[in-house]
Amino acid sequence: MKSVSKEEYVNLRKRGNDYMKLAIHDENLQNMLADSWDNLKNFLNQPTKNIRDWQLKRISYLVDYAYENIPLYHEKYSKVGYKKGSIKTWDDFYKLPYLYKEELIEGFPDKIVKNVDDFILSTRSSGSSGKFVTIAVSLEAIYIDTLQTIRQFYMQSGGKYCADDTILFIYTCPWWVSNIGGKYVQDFLPTTTKVGQVIKHIKKLRPKYISTYPTYLEKIASTGIKLSDYGVELVIIHSEQSNEKQRRMLKEALGVEVLDEYSSEELTRIALECPKHHYHLEEDACFIEIIDEDGNKLEDGNIGTVVGTNLLNTATPIIRYVQGDLAKIMKDEKCECGNHGRIIEGVKGRRMDSVITDSGERIPASCFMDIAYNWFLVYDIPVHGLKYQFMQKEIGELELYLIEGEYSLNLDEIKETLYTLVPRSTKIDVYKVDKLPYDSGTKYRPVISLIGGKK
Repeated sequence: MKSVSKEEYVNLRKRGNDYMKLAIHDENLQNMLADSWDNLKNFLNQPTKNIRDWQLKRISYLVDYAYENIPLYHEKYSKVGYKKGSIKTWDDFYKLPYLYKEELIEGFPDKIVKNVDDFILSTRSSGSSGKFVTIAVSLEAIYIDTLQTIRQFYMQSGGKYCADDTILFIYTCPWWVSNIGGKYVQDFLPTTTKVGQVIKHIKKLRPKYISTYPTYLEKIASTGIKLSDYGVELVIIHSEQSNEKQRRMLKEALGVEVLDEYSSEELTRIALECPKHHYHLEEDACFIEIIDEDGNKLEDGNIGTVVGTNLLNTATPIIRYVQGDLAKIMKDEKCECGNHGRIIEGVKGRRMDSVITDSGERIPASCFMDIAYNWFLVYDIPVHGLKYQFMQKEIGELELYLIEGEYSLNLDEIKETLYTLVPRSTKIDVYKVDKLPYDSGTKYRPVISLIGGKK
């Protein structure tokens, strides 16, 4: 296997950022938007058969491409006798083996891309599953994902979102593209920003739309601000588990609609909650299946494990990837919002706890997830294969457990980054371990509070 040094690894994102600043990308996106917006906007409004036919054709192409160009897939598919052009029916596709995160981690770098240089555009799993994996992303996938962001806010706003509106993302890191020709502006603040500063920014910017984590939005709501007083019309939350009751309470507190997004770094958008509160699968972004604990495909209406195929990315193809969440898919139906097709229900994502400082401040779990993500982006700490878990047993104290990945870790360096979130008075212990304290068959949680007997 060709190795990637620490220096090469930490330069991946920097090289990609420089590349994405080229003016040609904005020109390309403007042309794509003009040519494809009507088809993109109406994709889920067409008959189910048309959607399925398009998906099968796209999947057939992706599987052939992966088999011929990506060593990991060539090895996997050769073992089951796959030959180019074999995907002619859905049953053909369902015979392919599943893909697991460990395979992507172990295959890094050269077995999961056609060329190691493809990592000039790359992303990492958010760490909400506990273990970072580095994935190369194709330029085409970035372009289409950017346009699908426009569609997302158009759909979830009930058709109100337009080119002159601004979206404020309070998130891990900014997207590759911040606007298209000066329109569809995406503003950005990291979740490590103090809530008071975020509120000042909202009052000044007056964005119509905000996208952030549930735990961070709860922190905003705790200040008593009415976002509706400052031009906000909709907040979309993601990455952490939330429920309908929680979103209704946030809506009442903030004076704006709060809707959910179900997504992952590996699969991109999976499903979006529409204004009628149904979760519509993003059928041209990824194809979703549900399987039982033995790997058998389940019929609609049965809860099981989510498996997905990313329909955008060819640089590191993600085909029949075991996402790990639990959900069920309901049969095709037409929603009042105008979308046809499959609806996903009962998604059981990851529950998060806040951390309490000795002054009584509650720091959202999202901030700790993002500081972990930013070990690479901001602090140049290599994270491929790294697994982590934060735990609080006493107020004013914090423990961090790390399972080392591809690269060796400097624990003091990591500890220092945590003081950008918590006060210096916080007692922080960082441990390198072989097994995380709470990782024994139940769904992994990256941030755990044991205060008050909570487990």
